[in-house]
Amino acid sequence: MKLTDELKVYFIHINEMDETGMDAISLVDVPAVQRNFLCFNEEKKPVRLEFDGAKHIITGVVCLAETPIYRYSERYGEYFVVFTKETIAKMVEKYAKKGLFNSVNLQHDDEKFVDGIYMIESYITNKERGISPKEFADVPDGSWICSYKVENQELWDEIVNGDKLNGFSLQGLFDVSPERFEKQDKPMTFDEWIEQYL
Repeated sequence: MKLTDELKVYFIHINEMDETGMDAISLVDVPAVQRNFLCFNEEKKPVRLEFDGAKHIITGVVCLAETPIYRYSERYGEYFVVFTKETIAKMVEKYAKKGLFNSVNLQHDDEKFVDGIYMIESYITNKERGISPKEFADVPDGSWICSYKVENQELWDEIVNGDKLNGFSLQGLFDVSPERFEKQDKPMTFDEWIEQYL
């Protein structure tokens, strides 16, 4: 991956009035946000992928705010996408309104939705309001973090004993544009984006 002016930055958008937005959270081997789960044991200490048979809770970042996320496709080549704080807030609200918090699949496979897993926490980080757990102190404000209780023993065993389910990845239909806001005159290069927003 090369962080150069050659890679374009696209901003993710959703519209409250159409079909854009999330339809599931996927458990994946390599999360695009580059952050793995924390699994909590009965002493409530966060540990990485360690199983003790008690709490069965996984916590992780679903979406990083204001952060370029590397993507590649055969059609478009290499590029970055960015979820703004505003887009994440709209996305979470729309997802909640549709009642999809327990819509979970494996590896973005719509044939592999799983039962026995349900969301118990959902919050958007905000240091000003004190919503910034120490485990995620380096996560930008406006990022979305969730915790799931895993009652499905087979799924829990796969999470803690394997290497195929390491983090969350959101799934849905989104609009993508080179503009952060509609009034922006021209697309930004990656370096311009870094200079302006980091």
